[in-house]
Amino acid sequence: MVPVKRVRPADEEDEDDSGHSEMPDSAGARSNVREDTRKKARISAGASADDSSVESSEEVELYQEQETQFRTQQLVNNAADNAAADNGILESVSCSNFMCHNYLEVPLGPLINFIIGHNGSGKSAILTAITICLGGKATATNRGQSLKSFIKEGTESSVLSVKIKNKGESAYQSEVYGDTIIVERHFNRSGTSNFKLKSALGRLISTKKADLEEICDYFALQIDNPMNVLTQDMARQFLSNSTPQEKYKFFMKGTQLEHLDGDYLQIEQSIDKIDQDLAKSLVDIGRYEEEARKAKTLLVLSEKHDSLREKIKNIGYQMAWAQVEEIEQKVALTDEELVKIAENIATVEGKATRCTEAYGVADQGFQDAQSMTGELQGSLVPYEDRKDQARQEHDKAKTDALALQAEQRMIKDHLKQTQDRILRAENDIKDEYRRLEQINGGGHARRLTEIEEKRVEFRDAKSRVEDHEVDLRALEDEHRYASQLLEQSRSPIPIKRQEIQVCEERLNRLIKDKGKQEGAYHANMPRLLRAIRDDDTFQQKPIGPIGHHVRLLKPAWSSILEKSFGAALNSFIVTSINDQARLSQLMARLQCQFPIIIGNNGRVDTTDHEPDPNFDTSLRVLEIDEDLVRKQLIINQAIEQTILVASRADAVNAMSDARLRNVKQCFTHNVRSGTGIRFSYGFGGGLSENFVPAFNGPPRMKTDVEFQVNACQGELQRLKSELNDLEQSMRERQTNLKNCDQAITRHKRNARELRIAAQKLENDVEGLQDAIDGDALEEGRLDALKEGLAETKEELVTHQASFGDSVVAVDKAREALRTLRDQMKVIDNETAEVQARIRKAEAKATKASERREAVLREKNQAIAELEQAIKSKADAQARRADYAETSSIWNRKATEVCPRVPVDRGETCASLERKLEKLQADLRKWETQLGATPQEIAQAAVRKVRAFQQAKAQVAEVEKLAQVRTGMGIGYNDMAANGFQLLKSTLVNRKERWKLFQRAITARARVQFMWMLSERSFRGRLLANHKEKKLDLHVEPDPTKVGKGREAKTLSGGEKSFSTICLLLSLWDAMGAPVRCLDEFDVFMDSVNREVSMRKMIEAARYSIGKQFILITPGSMGSVSSSYDVKIIRMKDPERGQTSISFPNQ
Repeated sequence: MVPVKRVRPADEEDEDDSGHSEMPDSAGARSNVREDTRKKARISAGASADDSSVESSEEVELYQEQETQFRTQQLVNNAADNAAADNGILESVSCSNFMCHNYLEVPLGPLINFIIGHNGSGKSAILTAITICLGGKATATNRGQSLKSFIKEGTESSVLSVKIKNKGESAYQSEVYGDTIIVERHFNRSGTSNFKLKSALGRLISTKKADLEEICDYFALQIDNPMNVLTQDMARQFLSNSTPQEKYKFFMKGTQLEHLDGDYLQIEQSIDKIDQDLAKSLVDIGRYEEEARKAKTLLVLSEKHDSLREKIKNIGYQMAWAQVEEIEQKVALTDEELVKIAENIATVEGKATRCTEAYGVADQGFQDAQSMTGELQGSLVPYEDRKDQARQEHDKAKTDALALQAEQRMIKDHLKQTQDRILRAENDIKDEYRRLEQINGGGHARRLTEIEEKRVEFRDAKSRVEDHEVDLRALEDEHRYASQLLEQSRSPIPIKRQEIQVCEERLNRLIKDKGKQEGAYHANMPRLLRAIRDDDTFQQKPIGPIGHHVRLLKPAWSSILEKSFGAALNSFIVTSINDQARLSQLMARLQCQFPIIIGNNGRVDTTDHEPDPNFDTSLRVLEIDEDLVRKQLIINQAIEQTILVASRADAVNAMSDARLRNVKQCFTHNVRSGTGIRFSYGFGGGLSENFVPAFNGPPRMKTDVEFQVNACQGELQRLKSELNDLEQSMRERQTNLKNCDQAITRHKRNARELRIAAQKLENDVEGLQDAIDGDALEEGRLDALKEGLAETKEELVTHQASFGDSVVAVDKAREALRTLRDQMKVIDNETAEVQARIRKAEAKATKASERREAVLREKNQAIAELEQAIKSKADAQARRADYAETSSIWNRKATEVCPRVPVDRGETCASLERKLEKLQADLRKWETQLGATPQEIAQAAVRKVRAFQQAKAQVAEVEKLAQVRTGMGIGYNDMAANGFQLLKSTLVNRKERWKLFQRAITARARVQFMWMLSERSFRGRLLANHKEKKLDLHVEPDPTKVGKGREAKTLSGGEKSFSTICLLLSLWDAMGAPVRCLDEFDVFMDSVNREVSMRKMIEAARYSIGKQFILITPGSMGSVSSSYDVKIIRMKDPERGQTSISFPNQ
């Protein structure tokens, strides 16, 4: 049986003229009514049917006939192989960040699909994804209250995708979608959800949910039907816990009978309401007709005094246009005032322009004077430095000379004292010789020899210690130097890292804003440009920003020129003060202030003012599409006289040889990429040099962005290489410092050992000396006197030599002091000369400043006068606008009253108003007698006639409806009554057919249920009581027992599950949906019942030609093997890192 996938139109119903129809064939009785998304009442039309659980003889005959037809159909189905449908079935399901799965994709077979796997592997997630992706609600899945509860923990959004087969002659818009319709649903944690319908090639077709619902209706994909897609909870409820009432609800919803019942009830209510409205209209139509007749009669009486009304109307017309003439006179007077104000503004503008030019000249003079003063003050710095240095040298020389003189006096005193000591020592020695003539000392010669040897060894050890101490100072100096080098290598690293960060940010901005010049300007710049474009009050549209109209032909100069131009590239150019004021208002309103330049449309010819053609200039490397922009850049930036030289050496040679003709400044590249050097001629012709930092923002001029990106990438690579070199140097210096620390440690250890050895030798010498002193105590006095005499003589020689040296040094110091005094006098004279020039330059700058301030006051006064004149003009324009607007309004209102009429000479609004009041008083007197005004009478007549016509129109609509059913030739009252009677009889006939269809589907389900139970030698019956809305089953598992069978609650778990599966398959056979889904159908079955149920489900699925089944089971599929129509899908084991799903608010 091939299911019908669309609802048949009304003209295809098998209905004869009398409204009766044939009994539907129960073998083909299955529901395929489209489920509308509108909420309708679900009231059973069969509530009053005389059905019961006790089967009548007619029903038994019907069962037998149904069984015969069913067996015949089964034989036909068994004779043909099950074949896949061309369309309306699912090809695959995929989901991302859904429930506990990062990504899950399952390709489905066209017929029977078994999905198996462990808990958490994603089996139930497949059915949930199908339901949600095809438009189902989150609550319909019984696994979450909202879509965001299905998003995987730790992620912000989820994507579901379902592919629907769309082949064959009955494909849905195959020329648009192709062989596959791809349905995607995207949703996130903020609550946003949207659908995407794509073709087989992935092209987006629609994002409307209504289009998805149309596709589901076309293919009869009943996603919200609980019998069509049984989720895990719904399957568990249906298989184990459902009551007869719940089974009956499943049956009614699954077969769509409940939907038809609600539609018929709504039709019946509509017919009843129309019938009531018609009866009311028939009663009221006579009354409306009489009231309309009376209103027309009164209107005829009211029209007899039209002459008086015509006179009143003419005076009212004159009053309307008299007001217009008065306001037009005020507009003319204001126009004359505006002409006078415009002449005054022109005069004041000329004065302001002259003052502005004079201020420019005065400001330039002041800037030149300041520049000259600054240069002179800068030239004074070397003189002051030389003077300070000379003073310091003079003070030092003077101090040294005084110190030498004091030292000379001290040496002279020491020389005299030494000579006196020598004389006393010689006398003491002579006395000692006489006293020691008798003493002979030969016994201590051995100790004298030994002590001399020890003394030599001690002096050698002490010398080694002193030499070692000298080496320690060298090592400490080396350590300090290594520490200084390490600190020097550390300090550039943070700076270099900051440079890398700035370069990376600039590179990211270039890549992000690639091709988008707007990113270089204020965020509100697009709004400002739109406001300028939409504003029609400008005399001439402002041009800007300047960067929009400039293209850089050589991108290598981008950074230097961007930095040099500065804020000029953000500027706007206007041609009048009014336009400047209007543009300032727009900028203030949009909160984006930019410089505004006032220019004129005259073109500047730079042919005779440009440098040698061999040089590139800023003008020559720029392509400018607006003459105003070109002129302002020439005036303010001197782009025609700014040369660009790539090499620094070439730039220095070009600017240093001789002053170049028509050249004001020169830019060249610096060593660091993006930076540059600016050479210019200073005051007096000297060459000045200034550093130009790199421009770190996005380019504002149109240029080759790829070149900028590559250059920035090269700069970033260079900076990283330099950082690597600095870090490598720092590591090497850290190693060197560590080696120095180790060398000092070794040296101190060796020094300690040397001191110990020297101390030991010193102890030995002292011991020997003590022994010698004991032997020759008396002989030591003579030796001491001799040694003292020798030392005193040596000291005398030293003092004599020192005195001679001091005399020479004092003479040299005095000569040096005289030389330094002469140098200081020369420097003072030169400094005084420069200071005199500075004072003259400062006086000139002061005078220029006073001149500039005076001109500025005149300029401000002129601007104030201009602003006052503009304000007066604005006030007059506002008054005129008010008058014009009032005139336009009054003119329009007067035109609405009547076309323009002349006002009588001498008449005013007041005189016309007095005449009008007198005539209106006469008219009111007559209308009082009539009972209402003419307008009220006319309005009442229109109202009454319109009410009568509406009543006739309502009856005519009912008449038209009646004509559809009964034809023409009778009165509309009888016709309407007959038409509604026919509509009601047709509805009753439809309800009878609904009951027959309900019984046929029930009979088919009973026969199918009994046949499926017989596969396990079970006997049973399906009991349907439509009056009590119950559906129950009686099953007898033991074929040897006789009786009507046992109730479901007395069966074992496996028997109950098998019987319920048979019931589900029986109901499925009565449904026309192309896709059936069931989750964990065997959860309560033992192995025997599970195997039989699985085999029975496969057989039942094969009987349903072209239907797709998606069956989910947690058990193994050892007894079922894959075949041409059976596909077993084994899900991957779940990741054990997550053991639960986070469901908020649960």
